[in-house]
Amino acid sequence: MPVSFLSAEQRSRYGVFNAVPDIAQLGAFFHLDADDRRRAMAANGARNQLGWSVQLGTARFLNCFLDDPEDVPAAVVDYVAEQLGLQAADLKGYGEKEARWAHQEQIRTGYGYTAFASEQWFALACWLYKRAWTTGERPIVLFDLATHRLVEAKILLPGVTTLERMIAALRERVAARQYALLAAAPSPNQAVVLENLVKVEEGRRVSRLDRLRKSPTDVSGTGLVKALDRHVELRDLGGAGWDLSAVPPGKIAALARFAHAARAQAVAELAGDRKLATLVAFAATMAPQSADDAVEVFDLAVGDLLRTSAFKATKERMRTLKDLDTAAIVLREVWLKICSVAEIPDGDIRAALDEMDLAAIGAAADVIGDIAREPDEDFQQELLDRYATIRRFLPKLLKHLDFDAGAAEVAGQGVRRGHEVLQALDFLKAIERRRTDIDPREVPAGVLSSAWHRRVFPKRGEHAGHLQPTRLHRGGRRAAARIAAPPRGVRAGPAQVGRPHRRTAEGRRVGAGPPPHLR
Repeated sequence: MPVSFLSAEQRSRYGVFNAVPDIAQLGAFFHLDADDRRRAMAANGARNQLGWSVQLGTARFLNCFLDDPEDVPAAVVDYVAEQLGLQAADLKGYGEKEARWAHQEQIRTGYGYTAFASEQWFALACWLYKRAWTTGERPIVLFDLATHRLVEAKILLPGVTTLERMIAALRERVAARQYALLAAAPSPNQAVVLENLVKVEEGRRVSRLDRLRKSPTDVSGTGLVKALDRHVELRDLGGAGWDLSAVPPGKIAALARFAHAARAQAVAELAGDRKLATLVAFAATMAPQSADDAVEVFDLAVGDLLRTSAFKATKERMRTLKDLDTAAIVLREVWLKICSVAEIPDGDIRAALDEMDLAAIGAAADVIGDIAREPDEDFQQELLDRYATIRRFLPKLLKHLDFDAGAAEVAGQGVRRGHEVLQALDFLKAIERRRTDIDPREVPAGVLSSAWHRRVFPKRGEHAGHLQPTRLHRGGRRAAARIAAPPRGVRAGPAQVGRPHRRTAEGRRVGAGPPPHLR
C-alpha cells in the first residue's frame, strides 16, 4: 500500500495561506479584542508586538504556526498593524528572532491550543483506525477528516508527512486485519477450491472465476438452467456457512467488486492472505447475487413465454374465427327452424329434424366445441403446448431456490397471497417424483384460476372425475411465476437462497435469514 497519496499541489497547500483572506475572514480570525491587544503590547518592542499578534491570527486561521511567521499576506499584516497603531514594516526581521518560539508557547497556553504530541497522536490514530475499518473512505478523505478533527479540538496541525504516513500505515493495518479474518473463514478444503478458481482447467480457455462471474444473458429455458447451474456452483463454494460478521459488509463488497472486475491473473498474483480473502469475498457475495440473476432470467423467460403464448392464441383465434362464424350460423338456422315448428300446435319437431342435414349440424357443433372458449379462457391451451419448455427448468428452480414471504396471516384477512403461492410451490416439489395417487384435497387449489381449475379437475371428456397431476405442473407455472413479482409478497433474495430453514408452529419460516456478514 503506498505511503504517499497526496499530490505535490496538495502538499504545497497544507498549513499555509493559499489565498488572501477576505474581509469576513479578517474580521473573524485576525480581529484583536482588548485582551488580545493587552497581551500583544506586553511583548518587547513594536516588531515583537506585531509578530505576536500575527502569529495569534495565524493560529486561529490555519490551526498551526508557520515556520516563517512573516510568510503571511500583506493584507493580514496591514489589518493587524492598524489595530495596534503600528506600521506593517515593523514586522520585518521577526521570523529570524528567537522570541517567536516563546510567543508560540504563550499563545498555546493562553488560548487553549495543544501541540500534536504522542498522546494526541495515539488518540487520532485510534479514531482514524475505527473510521478506516468501518468505512471504505479514500486516504485523501481520511486526511481531510483528520485535519478537521484536529481543528475542532484546537490541536495544532502536525507536518503533512506525519499525518500522511499515519493514515497510510493505519489503512495498511486495517487491510491486513481484514485479509486475515476473511482468509480464516473457509476450511482448508474450501480454501483449496477457492484458490483453484483462478486456474485455467485443462480443456478450457478461461478460469472458473471468469466463468462464474459472468452474468447470464440467454433469456430462455436453456439459459435459465445455465443460470441455476451457475448458482449451484457458487453456492457449493460454501459461502453461506462462513461467519464473516467481524468484517464490515462494505469491505467485503469492495473486495468482491475487485474480484469481479480484475483479470483472473491479477487475482492469482495477489500476495499473502489478500488472494484468499478476495476469493472469499467473491464467493460470499456472488452466491446470493447469482440467485437474483437466476430469478431475473426466470422472470424474463416466463414473460417471454406468456407473450408468445398470448400471441399464438390471438393468431389462432383470428384464424378460426371464420369457421366459428360459419358453424354458429348453421346452428342458428337449426334453432330458428325448431322454434318455428314449435310455434305450430301440431308441429312435429322430430319430422323437422329428419329433414335437416344432421351430419352438417353435428360437424358445426364439433367445430364450436373445438374452437369456442370459456369467458375466462385466454391462452391456457397454448401454455399446455409449451409444457416441455416449462419442465426443462421448473424442477431445478424449485429444488435449488428457497423462496419466502412476509407474515403468513393478517388479522381479518386470513392467509396472505404470498404464502398461498409458497404452499403451491411446496406441493409441486412434493409430487415431483411421486408415483402414488394424489388426493384432490391435497391440492392447494387456491392459486388456480377457474380456467386452470377446470383442467386440473376436469368434469368433461375422457379424464372427467380424475385428477390430472401433469397439469398441476403446468398450472403451477403461474404460481411459480409469481415469485418474480414482489407485490405478491413472495421473495427470493440473497437471504433466502440456499439457507437451511424450519417452520414455527404458526407456519412461518425461520432460520432463512441472510448470513451475518450481509445483514
